[in-house]
Amino acid sequence: MTLAMCCEVDFFPLTEKPFKLNRVSNIEIEKSWKMLTSTAEITIARNIRDFDCKIVNEIFKRDSKCTIKLGYDNCLYEEFTGYISQVSADFPIKIRLEDEMRILRRIPVNFSAKSAGLKEFISKYIKNYPIDIDADIQLGAVRFSKTTMGEVFDKLQKDMSIYSFIRNGKLTIAKPYSDVNKAHNFDLERNCVDNSLNYLSKEERLIKIVGKSIFGKGKKLEFEFGDDDPKETINWTFTYRDKKDLEAAVKKMYNDRKKDGFDGSFTTFGLDSVNHGEKVNLTSTLYPDRAGTYYVDRVQKSFSKDGYRQNIELGQRAM
Repeated sequence: MTLAMCCEVDFFPLTEKPFKLNRVSNIEIEKSWKMLTSTAEITIARNIRDFDCKIVNEIFKRDSKCTIKLGYDNCLYEEFTGYISQVSADFPIKIRLEDEMRILRRIPVNFSAKSAGLKEFISKYIKNYPIDIDADIQLGAVRFSKTTMGEVFDKLQKDMSIYSFIRNGKLTIAKPYSDVNKAHNFDLERNCVDNSLNYLSKEERLIKIVGKSIFGKGKKLEFEFGDDDPKETINWTFTYRDKKDLEAAVKKMYNDRKKDGFDGSFTTFGLDSVNHGEKVNLTSTLYPDRAGTYYVDRVQKSFSKDGYRQNIELGQRAM
């Protein structure tokens, strides 16, 4: 059975009435918990009738809001909400978008404390946007002088391996994987278009975990555990105050990742619609013993005359 692709792109100009497009040349979307700001790009052909009497620069202004919905047979799913960051100067019109982090990262910050909790600090500056964050993460003694929230997020990632991103309409911090238990099902031979997956045994998967914990007025704990000559080193911030608890958590993270399973990505059709942080359940008709459930680290979506596709990058094995 053939399904008809469909899209709806809604624009909310700063000074004009909202309008929508149901025909575009191309849409590209990239979202990941590893990216502070997720992005999208819309390409619009020159001959679209809607723009005959309109000036492009007047209706597609920077920082005006836009939502993208994609699907099949008039069943649409919202895939991206963001703001215009750039518009091409010629045709075809290319409109680049950034998600709601574009607005949040501009918030001015001027903060100093001998001891601060991350959630308490973030809530002081971000008041009208939903937040999903581990309440127990401590920053210790901090000083952010005349800076912006975007620079704070960058510093948290660089210095403490604490990742900040937008997922499902929430500012999410230090929670790369969603709490949702549902897994999307894909068979590598039946409903995957292509893949660049590599199956590794747990002996081939060489990993080191570097765990850190900050508490009180800047007290720090650190513990490393893993393989010699690791191919992947994971830095992670925990919330423990006891060295034994930190050691146990680091070893558990090592064992959780030290499993047989796939690395890489696969390409599938537009449904099920997958978001980063969710789970995918992979099966294979040719290799049934390699079935497994994985978290998703990154999703790239494309919508054009060539079809509606998702490239899904796997994270650690869930089970």
